[in-house]
Amino acid sequence: MARIDERRKILEAKLKEMSEDGVMKGKPKETLAFDPPNEDEENELQEAKEVRPVQEKTSFLQETNAERTREVPHETPALSLDDYRTRYFHAVRIREKTAFTMNVETLQVLRNVLQDLGERVSMASYIDNILREHLREHKELLNNATARQRRKTTITI
Repeated sequence: MARIDERRKILEAKLKEMSEDGVMKGKPKETLAFDPPNEDEENELQEAKEVRPVQEKTSFLQETNAERTREVPHETPALSLDDYRTRYFHAVRIREKTAFTMNVETLQVLRNVLQDLGERVSMASYIDNILREHLREHKELLNNATARQRRKTTITI
C-alpha cells in the first residue's frame, strides 16, 4: 500500500511539473503589438498623460491637425460610388499569401464597408487594391526618395 501512495505522489508531482512547463513565473510583460515601440510614441504618451486645461488641449490638437494638413496636401477628387466600386472592389488573384499585423479598428472599418455595401470581394483583394492605388498615386515621390537610399526603382506598379 505504501508503494501505491509513493507512486501516486510521484505521479502528482510529475503532473504538476508538466502543467507548469513553459509557464513563465513572474510579472507578465506588457506587449500589445509585435513591433517594438517608437521613442516618438513614448514621448507622445508622456505628453498626453500630462494634465492640461481644456483650452490648451484644443489649441494643441488644432496645431497638430494644421501641421498634418500642411504636410500632406489632399488633392484627391471626389469619387462616385460606382467609380469607387470599379477601382477597389474587384477580385485580385493572390498567388503567395502573407501574414501581416493590422490595427483592429481599421480592420473592423474595412469589414463594415464590405458588409454594408454588400460586396462579394475578399478582404485581401480590397486591401490589395487600396494599397496598390496608394502606391500608384505616390509612385514618383517614393521612387525619388528611395533612389537616394538603395534601389534605382522601388515601385514598378
